[in-house]
Amino acid sequence: MSSFVRRRSHLSRYLSALRQQRGLRPAQLAALLGASNVSKVGSLIRSFKLGEPLRDHWLQKLMGELQPDPVELRRCVELDQAEDERRMEEARLAWEARANEPIDPFLSVRFMPGIGRTIPVPTCHLESQEDAEAWAGAEMQRFRGLRGILTWSRRERTIYDPDLPMPRRSSLMSEADHPQPGCS
Repeated sequence: MSSFVRRRSHLSRYLSALRQQRGLRPAQLAALLGASNVSKVGSLIRSFKLGEPLRDHWLQKLMGELQPDPVELRRCVELDQAEDERRMEEARLAWEARANEPIDPFLSVRFMPGIGRTIPVPTCHLESQEDAEAWAGAEMQRFRGLRGILTWSRRERTIYDPDLPMPRRSSLMSEADHPQPGCS
């Protein structure tokens, strides 16, 4: 399970420090940037300081007004990129660990969007994925014209689509490839 956490970047902290060195509040800086809605742009600047993204248009204007040191600016961007890469690698490793945990295989049958049924694979068909696929194929015959997915592991699925002549296997390399909300 993941949640959104605001994080201040090195760049946002640096630009905020430059603003504060000049004794400017976000709304005052927004006025200097020529914003027609000073309150709104001031809120955007404040949100950027707290970790929200900022549109390129306003970021360029901030850079033009605050005149950051190019060397320090490059250092901040490189540090932010390194942190993003580290965070992405941590997320990938966490997904890999979760994906390697065993699950109880199941067949999901979709009746219509948002409505379906989940059927656990019987113990007698858990010897191999092929055996489970044969069982799922027979089950899908009972649900003619419906789509089904046999989830064998967090990485391996077999899709039964009435529009396809044969079921097809699908492998997930990472959660980012095919996020599956609600799957365990």
